[in-house]
Amino acid sequence: MTESSSQKKASLNPQDIYKILISIYKLYKLRKHKEPQSDAKEYQYCYDYVPSLAMTGPPLSTPLIENIKLPNEELPTLKWLLLVLKSITIFSLNKILYKPKFLLESLSFDVNAVEKVPPSPVELQVQHLEALEQEIKAADSPEDLQRATAKLASLTKDIVERIAATDRSEVSFGTTDHSDEIANSEIESELREIDARIASEVSTPTSSDVSFDISSDAEPENLEAVESDFKEIIRANAKLAEIEGESDTDSEEVSFGIGSSVAEFNLEDYNRLFSTIPVPELSSRFQEDSIFAYMRLAGPNPIMLERVSAEDAFLKVVKEQLKEGEYERIIQTSDSLEVAAQEGRLYKADYSKLRDMKNGTYPNSSNKSKYVGAPLTLFAVPPTGHSSRSLVPVAIQFLPPSDSTDGNSSLFTPLSGESWAVAKSIVQMADANYHELVSHLGQTHLVIEPFAIATKRKLPRNHPLRILLAPHLQGTILINYGAHKMLIADEGKVDILLAATIQDDRKLAIEGAKACLLNFNEIAFPKTLEKRQVSDREKLPEYPYRDDGLLIWNAIQTWVNAYLKIYYPNNEQIVGDSALQAWAEELVSPAGGRLEQFGEDASGAIKTLDYLIEAVSTVIFIASAQHAAVNFPQNELMSYAPAFPLAAYAPSPTRDTPIGDLASVLPPLEQAMTQIGVTYLLGSIYYTQLGQYEKGYFQDEKVKPALDVFKTQLHEAEEEIKKRNASRQFPYPFLLPSRIPQSINI
Repeated sequence: MTESSSQKKASLNPQDIYKILISIYKLYKLRKHKEPQSDAKEYQYCYDYVPSLAMTGPPLSTPLIENIKLPNEELPTLKWLLLVLKSITIFSLNKILYKPKFLLESLSFDVNAVEKVPPSPVELQVQHLEALEQEIKAADSPEDLQRATAKLASLTKDIVERIAATDRSEVSFGTTDHSDEIANSEIESELREIDARIASEVSTPTSSDVSFDISSDAEPENLEAVESDFKEIIRANAKLAEIEGESDTDSEEVSFGIGSSVAEFNLEDYNRLFSTIPVPELSSRFQEDSIFAYMRLAGPNPIMLERVSAEDAFLKVVKEQLKEGEYERIIQTSDSLEVAAQEGRLYKADYSKLRDMKNGTYPNSSNKSKYVGAPLTLFAVPPTGHSSRSLVPVAIQFLPPSDSTDGNSSLFTPLSGESWAVAKSIVQMADANYHELVSHLGQTHLVIEPFAIATKRKLPRNHPLRILLAPHLQGTILINYGAHKMLIADEGKVDILLAATIQDDRKLAIEGAKACLLNFNEIAFPKTLEKRQVSDREKLPEYPYRDDGLLIWNAIQTWVNAYLKIYYPNNEQIVGDSALQAWAEELVSPAGGRLEQFGEDASGAIKTLDYLIEAVSTVIFIASAQHAAVNFPQNELMSYAPAFPLAAYAPSPTRDTPIGDLASVLPPLEQAMTQIGVTYLLGSIYYTQLGQYEKGYFQDEKVKPALDVFKTQLHEAEEEIKKRNASRQFPYPFLLPSRIPQSINI
């Protein structure tokens, strides 16, 4: 059927890609001409972007580009920009090779082929792109970066030429010609305008003006060649967006809806959305009960599980509604809810914070409305001696809004037939919404930004704490600026994809951030496990997020302890460090970071080395490991909409309203494609690696032994996690140190 205008607006469309490309070029040009400013002048607080939270406001200096108001130091490196452009290329190809279907076939992509099909020329270029990613990451000299830029330009240009050649020979998109120069007048006009604007404000740098220290991401000597190649990458991606947009005009025969009954529902429709982006491995197993439970332990949002007491209200409901013998049938052994509760083997995931969120209305669609759900889910660990002690789902119940006259839904269990699959899908939707707004945006991105601002404003550049923290704060202000300007803006991708209104989405994210910022002394990783009562390995034997996370926490804490003791051999030096105390005071100030329960008294003062070690370890852990745990599953797990729908398209059941079918709940295909784009772009860019500081970064020789121990511990953690993954029911790669960036930079 034909896409409605609202569906087209809902997609990550060519115009979106075009805007991103223009922003990337602006950032590239600005970073070449950035001038040093005093930190106090550059870093100002703003409490309006995400209301009441401390974020970085526009610097006092006049920006060269009006709509990019960032401190100079927050402009991205060339390496980061190249990694982003590589991912944009892959996603654009993924869309082109899906729509229309006969273009996919003409290029030999077949995600469902039984026999291996020889790779097409475009597939080979995609493989080269993936290999180039490693080369970009490994670049440690200006010359390496120049070669990587040239290679990416050559690859993207070649891909466009091959796509355009197929277009000319096989497909008519209603246009008369495709230029071999892979340029279009609109992008050229924009590039010239940006060049002219920058040139009118500053003089063009020469190679003698540029530092060749790779730690500052200096440009190579041949600046003109690098800029020419960078422009070529922008042009090529703009051309891919243009071709993808033209292909939409010939895709009316492609259905972007799903059937209205289970009989018409086919997961292959969703699988075919993947071509250059692999179908997640989860796609073949996500409907299994064991995997549904395992996602609470090793999924994108592994922080929801909490132990249930015998007096828990939800447990009482389950006891009342389960018939005699049903719990034993579910758990598949001799057990009872009473005994399981007494032994601490019952756990729940509570999404009641979603119950009063309003159903989203954007994009408007005549045949597909979005719905929020607020489930309670009970899980159990079988008793000691059972053949398997893996977590088992027991029951799901849905809560109506607080002001509703509808009662809670009836109970859904693994014995409920087809309704159980639908109930699990709505839980996955709730989990995905809580994940994106609270666990990801609120409790990593928005928690770290106040530390980034205060560190730049209050700690001198040569201060040992600033030297330690700086790599773990890199890129956070930039990516948060992009989030509030684009991602969580009205009619942005969060508004399009998630279940609630954007106003309620932002409100929940802010509440999530405040839960950490106003209780900082309670958010060290081990304390969060203790608070949820999930630390006991006997009661909860299988918990990859906990077990791998503790390896990383211990390595970070050991490193921070050894580093800080070099500069603070006793508590007196902590108290006497005026810059450190000013940093802490700014963090708790209503005119600063607005933290509460930070420091060792109401003033935010830091009095002991032990406190400083835990506080700094917490910041580094959240910025590195915690963000990795909630960000990178977006690509490998959440890109598959049937497993993690970002909105439900049928209402949750109530006491008087029955549950729908699975086909009615899942997103339309166009929404699913947009979900792939957003989650892939956010979850595929790995920039920097935990513990791998820039060459020569720590100039104090006394730091080297402590750093060597840190690297050794991370290597040992890597090997241990690999061993664990070999015997887990599903691998958990997200806390492998090799896959943890130093900071929140995407």
